[in-house]
Amino acid sequence: MKKLGVVGSGSMGNGIGQTAALNGYDVILYDVAEAQLAKARQSIATSLRKRVEKGRMAQEEMDRALAAIRCSVDLAELADRDVIVEAVVEKVEIKQKVFSQLEDLVGADCLLGTNTSSLSLAEIASGMKDPTRLVGIHFFNPVPAMKLVEIVRTALVRRSVAEQAKAFAESLGKVTIQAPDSPGFVVNYLQYPFRLNAMRMVEKGIATPEDIDTAAKLGLGHPMGPLELQDMVGLDVTYYATSSIYEKTHDPAMEPPEILRRMVEEGKLGRKSGQGFYDYREKK
Repeated sequence: MKKLGVVGSGSMGNGIGQTAALNGYDVILYDVAEAQLAKARQSIATSLRKRVEKGRMAQEEMDRALAAIRCSVDLAELADRDVIVEAVVEKVEIKQKVFSQLEDLVGADCLLGTNTSSLSLAEIASGMKDPTRLVGIHFFNPVPAMKLVEIVRTALVRRSVAEQAKAFAESLGKVTIQAPDSPGFVVNYLQYPFRLNAMRMVEKGIATPEDIDTAAKLGLGHPMGPLELQDMVGLDVTYYATSSIYEKTHDPAMEPPEILRRMVEEGKLGRKSGQGFYDYREKK
């Protein structure tokens, strides 16, 4: 496994591509728009440049990593890949379409993984001719820094496929856990209620985003506050994911608060849009 294709070049997709390139993979980043790919490549270059400036990486290593990443708007270019990880928006129907196309494009030995953070793997695979080959490979944001990967397997997924996914994640220097194909898997079922409660506190005027994040960092020992994390992940990503979990479980802890729905409608998606719970426009 040395040829990786990534479908979707947002923060998760470009993070997966960057991490793989640093670990010796030949990477193709696919997206539907040239502008999004240009943004992704710039994001990767900026991330690597910061490492060089801090002395964590040699310039030569940065150059090799960038040279190992190719961008394309032609899905057919992924036909020769050993591994493909899908990292598009958290909507089942879009992911189903991606894998229906990929299944007809790639060889039988190509590992197909979805980076979904909460959607049903069985539901995503239901549109495939061979649902036994789709495995969940859930990375965490920011991918280059976060060590954990959840390997998600339904009862249908071949054991050999799950083992191959585990080996792929470990080849990127990650630590894996096995997660059930249940809403939110392990990590997100733990942490979504925490982030949603932080939003409800802002909505009710209990505390400011700054005070909530300071409390989480200095009182709970978290490296990042829940609303800082939310802005980095993307409010739309969390809204779609928690809406899906709530629809399936009716767990009140997973119900998206009104403030989240409204901010998504207003286009306040976090860092990627310039505004979220914090304002990033002057920092661009």
